[in-house]
Amino acid sequence: MTTTNTNSSLDQRIDATIMRSYKTARPGFSLIELTAVLVIIGLLMAGAAIAVPGYLSRARTRVTKTSMTTIKTAITSYMAENAGTPPQNISTLIPSFIQEGTELDAWDQPFYYSPTHQSQPFTLISSGPDREIQTSDDIDLWTMDVNASQ
Repeated sequence: MTTTNTNSSLDQRIDATIMRSYKTARPGFSLIELTAVLVIIGLLMAGAAIAVPGYLSRARTRVTKTSMTTIKTAITSYMAENAGTPPQNISTLIPSFIQEGTELDAWDQPFYYSPTHQSQPFTLISSGPDREIQTSDDIDLWTMDVNASQ
């Protein structure tokens, strides 16, 4: 019977030791673990902050080129219905040929449109990111590369 008592007292001591460890141990993360996580999150945010503006700029250029192609199609349709005469302004195309808002580029600027052009039936230009006509970042319908984002 001593063996049973010895085993029982040993079990009680082990249980008591385990209970003491649970009571003294603090649940949660250590300061080093939290600091490491914050550093990793900071690095990811820094990378995103560098990458996002470039994507936004290319996306706006792409949207503007797509809008210009849509307006070109609408003007061509208008001309087909009006004996080859281009509209006097883009707003003439609303709502029959294009939706309202399509007459603005991705920078919320109206397109420069003129029904006369030297070698094309009309002129359609976006002022681009600087919002000024006749600068290097202008997007001209007749010279733009639709597949290129910049």
